[in-house]
Amino acid sequence: MNFCVIVKISRHKVSFWYQSGSSPYASLIIKDSNEVPLYFYVNGTDFIFGEDLALNRFNSNDPNAFGNYFEIIKDPGNHFTIGGNKKPVKQLLYHGIEKYLHFFITQVLYKNDSLESYRQHFPLRFWFESDIEDKEKSLIENIFNEAGYHNVERLDYNEFLFQALASASVINPNSSVLLLNGINNTLYIELYNNISSPITQSSKLEGHGADPSVQLLAEMILEDILAQESYLTVNKEAEIAFLLPYSAIHLENITPIIKGDALLTDGEKHYFEVRHRVLNERLLYYSNDIVIYAAINDILSSNNINTENITVLMGSKVINTPFMINKLLAKYPNVKGVDQKYLNDAIKGMFAKVSQAGYQVKKNIQTEVIASVGLPPVVNTPPMVNSPPVVNTPPRVNTPPVVNSPSRVNSPPVVNTPPRVNTPPIVNTPPRVNSPPIVKIPPPPPPPPPIKKK
Repeated sequence: MNFCVIVKISRHKVSFWYQSGSSPYASLIIKDSNEVPLYFYVNGTDFIFGEDLALNRFNSNDPNAFGNYFEIIKDPGNHFTIGGNKKPVKQLLYHGIEKYLHFFITQVLYKNDSLESYRQHFPLRFWFESDIEDKEKSLIENIFNEAGYHNVERLDYNEFLFQALASASVINPNSSVLLLNGINNTLYIELYNNISSPITQSSKLEGHGADPSVQLLAEMILEDILAQESYLTVNKEAEIAFLLPYSAIHLENITPIIKGDALLTDGEKHYFEVRHRVLNERLLYYSNDIVIYAAINDILSSNNINTENITVLMGSKVINTPFMINKLLAKYPNVKGVDQKYLNDAIKGMFAKVSQAGYQVKKNIQTEVIASVGLPPVVNTPPMVNSPPVVNTPPRVNTPPVVNSPSRVNSPPVVNTPPRVNTPPIVNTPPRVNSPPIVKIPPPPPPPPPIKKK
């Protein structure tokens, strides 16, 4: 199989990309976007994943609708019913992702085959965001392994991002890197000793996962909506976190009056107006950057790293803003925003790695060799994997006489057999054509004529 699907998973949404053959990678979109919120609605045999209906049903407290996926899976007693079959809620995400894989096979590859026929060898790769814990990553991988997906692997996106930045000389490959990401209004801080090392230390700050101007605008948008529609009952923290990406887009093109229709978690759009002058006035009183400085300094001091020897990278869009960069530059000399180009190059690098590996996971290549050849794993001997005589003819591989014996022409059973040409009954018998008794005997003489008497 010369294709691959990468699934990016965070606590509140999943995203899909694919690459097939020599074509460049692309977003896998069923409806509107390749980003899908983690809401599910199950009714009979209907399974709805990420659509407005699922969100609306969840907000209406429908017992067949599910959200907060990574919270509800902590209770093994939580179940859902599909097609009359009761299943644990952890399989909701499995069914949701499979819906996209089925779409990919039928609508992108234009195959009429069933998904079941692809499961074992389907090149599926997971990219986990910083807000997913290690035990949650293992849980998701195990769900797919148990369902028959054996060509599954976890990819480290940051590894490919660092390679793209180092190749463009944005960062020094041998220097320490402090990567900042804002996810759902939580700031994740991750220290790497160099671009090839794993995470050395990490920290997170809830409520600080966005540029203050982005967060303040989100708060002001919600305030204006509630002022107009006072009957709305909302969870302010959840709504502000939900509005952050939308707020960041509006700040890319500043106008005196920022207005539009903002989508809230109820699935409905609500009109708002915010004056840019008021936003700037509120920013003058912003002081939460002190909390971020303290968190960064704690990590640097505990690892004996001087601020001169660290590059601070602004990874996500909601914190990669001039306001946030300038705030950090006041304390740290090397602060750099990550352009969208390098984010795209990192995804391209992930697909390139999968392609170079033949769209297979190394451990599975090794397993196939063991199963078909019957020998210990030889990781560094690719010819054994690709050699048809070995893979397709197990008897000859496993039979020492065939592998170690000389050519069949000199086989002892043939050499030692006495030649038939020397067999006396056949070779030494005189030819029958020369036998006198049979060939040369003349016919008997005719009888003499009778003697007449005179």
